[in-house]
Amino acid sequence: MLKKNAYRKQEVDDRERIIEEFLPIIKHLAFKVSRGFDDDGITEDLISSGVLGLLEAMEKFDATRGIKLNTFAYLRIRGAMIDELRKRDWFPRSARTKAKKLEEVIRKLEARLGRYPREEEVAEELKVDLDDYLIMLKDFGSLSVLSIEDISEVSGMDREGIIRYVVEEGASPEARAEMRELEGLLGREIDRLPEKQKLVLSLYYYEDMNMKEIAEVLGITEARISQIHSQAVLSLRTFLKKKLK
Repeated sequence: MLKKNAYRKQEVDDRERIIEEFLPIIKHLAFKVSRGFDDDGITEDLISSGVLGLLEAMEKFDATRGIKLNTFAYLRIRGAMIDELRKRDWFPRSARTKAKKLEEVIRKLEARLGRYPREEEVAEELKVDLDDYLIMLKDFGSLSVLSIEDISEVSGMDREGIIRYVVEEGASPEARAEMRELEGLLGREIDRLPEKQKLVLSLYYYEDMNMKEIAEVLGITEARISQIHSQAVLSLRTFLKKKLK
């Protein structure tokens, strides 16, 4: 019978074996999370953070709850990497200011057009050349659709509560209902995106393909895939921020 915190008392050899098994997953996630950053050392730092996240997961994992270590550890690993990026403030205040401006423009166009705007329409509204706007989008490669803090505001759960919700449905019925509603709304909004943006999001988040792989599948450059992804994320953020108000 499995005991609570079963992995806490593992022998050193067993812990090393678990780390070795998870290392390819940690490396894959680190490369994915570090996309768009110029610092050559960030990937190695994220891998180190991921290993620490795995060790934390092994300490806190409760086998009696009937959930898999893989699921629990993956969230801890990713959370540790995101925390590392936050500490470094990789999304500077100037970029956040630009993002807010673009979100306001997208929100105005969406209300006027009854659909999410295309890149050309956003550029026209901003009174800039399309090429200049596409260059601007490069600043938002690491921007997320919704942060854990945003989810917490909607659901009333703290960070640990959100993790428990994902891995074991351990939150209150009210919080679970709020989260399911948000997931459903987000899914419907993704369907409203322009076809290419919707496809890139699907391949990236649901098929777990990286930017390079998506570029090869669609026959366009990796930089272009990043721009399409950024435009989609900015559009979705306008909806979700409206939902949060």
